[in-house]
Amino acid sequence: MLGNRDRQSSLLRSKSLLGEKSVERMGVYGKVSEESFRVFRDEDFAFGYCLERGRPSCPPSLLATARLLQHYAGISDAEVVDRCRYDLRWKVALDLDLASTSAPFTKSTFQLFRSRLSLHEKEGLIFERSVTLAAKAGLLPKKLEIALDSSPVRGRGAVKDTFNLLSDAILKVLRSVASAEGCTLLEAAAKMGLERHVEATSIKGSVALDWTNSAAVASFLSTLVEDCERALALAAESGVSTSEVSLLEKILEQDIEPGKADQPPTLRRGVAKDRVVSATDPEMRHGRKSSGSRYDGHKAHVAVDTKSGVITAIDASSPGEPDGAQVQSLLHQTKKNTALEVTSALGDCAYSSAEAARQAKEEGANLKTRMPSSRKGIFGPAAFTVSEDGSQAQCPAGHSSHRHAKHANGNAKGIQHRWTQEQCSACPLRDQCTKGKRRTLFVRSDFHERRRREEHAKSPQGLMELRRRVKAEHAIARLKNLGAGVARYFGRAKTRAQWLWTAAMANLTLIWKACDASKLPMGQ
Repeated sequence: MLGNRDRQSSLLRSKSLLGEKSVERMGVYGKVSEESFRVFRDEDFAFGYCLERGRPSCPPSLLATARLLQHYAGISDAEVVDRCRYDLRWKVALDLDLASTSAPFTKSTFQLFRSRLSLHEKEGLIFERSVTLAAKAGLLPKKLEIALDSSPVRGRGAVKDTFNLLSDAILKVLRSVASAEGCTLLEAAAKMGLERHVEATSIKGSVALDWTNSAAVASFLSTLVEDCERALALAAESGVSTSEVSLLEKILEQDIEPGKADQPPTLRRGVAKDRVVSATDPEMRHGRKSSGSRYDGHKAHVAVDTKSGVITAIDASSPGEPDGAQVQSLLHQTKKNTALEVTSALGDCAYSSAEAARQAKEEGANLKTRMPSSRKGIFGPAAFTVSEDGSQAQCPAGHSSHRHAKHANGNAKGIQHRWTQEQCSACPLRDQCTKGKRRTLFVRSDFHERRRREEHAKSPQGLMELRRRVKAEHAIARLKNLGAGVARYFGRAKTRAQWLWTAAMANLTLIWKACDASKLPMGQ
């Protein structure tokens, strides 16, 4: 049954004993104590509880407050319970009895509350509440201009090489078989002679092997692939068809080149597309923030109001997905959370794609971004004169293209213009135009629109508008200061939940600071 917090504070609770002045000096903890009943309401969590019968639960608003403080402090579930028992600031924030060392809830109750939120897809409830409070406090304008940006999130899963990755995947399959058959893990492994994957913490560390000897390495890899096939056969025999089985099959496919005829299997050269890098968190992927900075994990996306700095939307994706693919999701979330109109959105070059502009247009927003620059010393597309229908083109030297044809460049369709080798070889501007034998120009349907966007981005007005995009960078910095740069949990959904709770904390502290400075009411 849904439990409810008593809004009437007793004389023996922390706020009454310490007094208002002492509570105010506790910073964020004091603010949480003062505003907790405005932010956290037990009835908001009714979806996860029976309302008519049963023993009253621990009030979900109390658990939500503790969870918010957990992300602020960056501590474990066990430490949350300990701080509720011994930490004065936590007792004040949760309005507990100062003289008691009894915890208001157990670790399992706290974890069950998190599971309820995940099951009902309500991890963003407090974040949405923080955005609503910002609007009620008057921090958000009636028409929003939002800044978009993304940030790498290093995953929690262990990243291993192919040998240990296969062994970890085998172990996960064996656990599924043991669970299905009701036997121990070692008993399940013994059926196919796979005990070494249970007993060894590292399959590579369990063998004495000269890793410079290619023949010995190939032989070891062959035995490991045979173990994978036996594990898959055991799963099929036991009727087990789980995500763990699919994971082992995917790792085999992405990392192993099957042997032909009498040849043994070998490691696949290169990196497979969408490669799984961790068996403990199969959703982690390779990612790059820049050409020289690689990471393994996920990518978080934020939308921020450029006036107040309030974070209005959060999302998460694979590092390989383009930033522009998240524009519609962020704009839709912003409109839903704020109940306000979004007139424009600002982004960097990663949001300059045609797909990003299309998504923004569908949501009724004007997307303004920095535009990619051409190679240094080489004429870019803007230097060419192209007809409105894209069928005719002149180079900077005044030469018309020799021929053109409809062409597909990746997923984009357009017209490919070519100049002859004779035209280019005799041209005085050749060194500024091409390093090859001749110049080509691909004209997409949005060619002229992109040129107009480039001109606007370089204009004084455009430069002033794009400067406001820095609000998104500041918001991400606040989130990373609260520990959001590294995932606390396995899986992308839980990583997104971590960013939602952290963003809620960042929003609330921003609202409290603004309301204190302007003497505005926070809202009900």
